[in-house]
Amino acid sequence: MSDIVMIRLHEAILFIYMLSVACYFFDFVEKNNRVKKTGFMMLVGVFMMQTLLVGQFIVNTGRFPVQTISEGFYFFTWLIILISIILSVSTRSELITFMMNLIGFTFMAIHTFQPLQYNSDTAVSHMMNELLMIHVTLAITAYVMFLIAALHALLYLIQMNNLKKKKFNQKFFRINDLASIGKFVSIFSIAGFVLLLISLILGVQWGLILIGGSIWADSKVIGSMIVLFIYGAFIFVFNQKRLKVNILMEINIILFLICMINYLLLSRYSEFHQLIN
Repeated sequence: MSDIVMIRLHEAILFIYMLSVACYFFDFVEKNNRVKKTGFMMLVGVFMMQTLLVGQFIVNTGRFPVQTISEGFYFFTWLIILISIILSVSTRSELITFMMNLIGFTFMAIHTFQPLQYNSDTAVSHMMNELLMIHVTLAITAYVMFLIAALHALLYLIQMNNLKKKKFNQKFFRINDLASIGKFVSIFSIAGFVLLLISLILGVQWGLILIGGSIWADSKVIGSMIVLFIYGAFIFVFNQKRLKVNILMEINIILFLICMINYLLLSRYSEFHQLIN
């Protein structure tokens, strides 16, 4: 099997794993059994595909994939997924399952986009371009999710103002009720958070390969970590109902503005993103 085909196969597994991680996080926050079952089925699918690849490796080489760091990462991920499946069936600890799979996803991404495991320069170059494309696509999609969340937050404030002033006109009835709008703010904020988290994991991997450990001092990486943290804090506070909903909606709009500052301004001072441009 050629290096390019292997890259595609590992990317497909990584993509399914990403969706599974997203489902588990969504279920942890929103408690949705249908989403949890979908995530579990995807996780089982990833485990089956990985088991076949591990089995193929053992048959071809006559040994377990543990002799190199890259092989160890892949086998470690396989064990994490196996334990996660067992925990999903035997316990109801969604947070532990999500955290384990997030770690597993990180190690799988490191293995998938590890240049040393490919023989040709063409395969390595193709792999790096694929990694960059996935990173950028996920980041931009995350920003769109944050935008949609902010727009719903604005609608929430407008609808609340209509209720306070008793403006029951045509515009009022064309906007959803407050509960529905608030739900959308939560859903799109969660979606953006998960996508940005995964994008950041892949982006750091790309940066470590190209420019090394100095990636951790990059302004855009630091800014993205801050954005990720504050959105994570927002999701936690929102679902714990620690503040009034109208205040949370105002915060969500501010968070999107911070996100745009990170995207539009800090990129100009980023060594990492100057390489991309």
